[in-house]
Amino acid sequence: MREVRPIQAALGLVAALAAACSQITSESEIRTIVRPDARPLVEETKVVAVAVEARWSQRGRDLTVDLRERRSCQKVAHLAARQEERIVRKPDAMIYFEYGLAAVALGVSALAFARPELFAAEASYDEDRMQYIRDPKTGRRVGGVFTAVGLGLLTAGIVDSVRARDRVVVSDTVALREGPVQPCEPPEAPASGRAVELAVGEQTLAGTSDGEGRVRFVLPAENEMSPETDPSPRALAATLRVGFAGALPITLVAPYADTTAAPHTGTVQSGPQ
Repeated sequence: MREVRPIQAALGLVAALAAACSQITSESEIRTIVRPDARPLVEETKVVAVAVEARWSQRGRDLTVDLRERRSCQKVAHLAARQEERIVRKPDAMIYFEYGLAAVALGVSALAFARPELFAAEASYDEDRMQYIRDPKTGRRVGGVFTAVGLGLLTAGIVDSVRARDRVVVSDTVALREGPVQPCEPPEAPASGRAVELAVGEQTLAGTSDGEGRVRFVLPAENEMSPETDPSPRALAATLRVGFAGALPITLVAPYADTTAAPHTGTVQSGPQ
């Protein structure tokens, strides 16, 4: 039987130990707990949606647009709360490999100490005893090496098991409690300082609403709207562009003279933004 060299055996098991290092994956689960009787620390009202309403009045070539903001608000209460972050850690299958290698190494060490002659070099003839004998020292060295490696593997498995334990971190935080969405107080206000564009046919007119949300345009001459003059009353499609509200379709009346005595009016509203 060939001699088992302790250094070679140790290097082999150390390489196995390096390959057996377990990888730990972690996931976080966060939960916020608010006491039922908790009183608000701060209460605020915020605007959550704004719609633009355009009311227009056409008198001859003069077009007046009155822009109003219709706002929706929501009350938000800040409450003292407790945040629990649960860190869930999961080891991969290599942790079982660590324990398996540790069991194998400790088993080999136990065998080496119990039967050291099994790990000795080839038997030599002892003339004094007149028999073949095996030196037990090699077996004891192998037992010592495998004991150290087995304990190292077992320690690595225990460390990985501790690392894989779940953990809960508790901290103070603030939770938000949102109330129902309802019209603001006041529910509407002038849309002042808004850039407004009026598209009529192929022409575009620009203006800015004043402090009361009004903007005035002078419509293009009728002969500029159509190469042929049509004396019969007709509706002209136009578009108002008001910032984030997008394009708002309106209608104008031609000939303009039909609106001199009684102005043509209308209302259009954008969706909430």
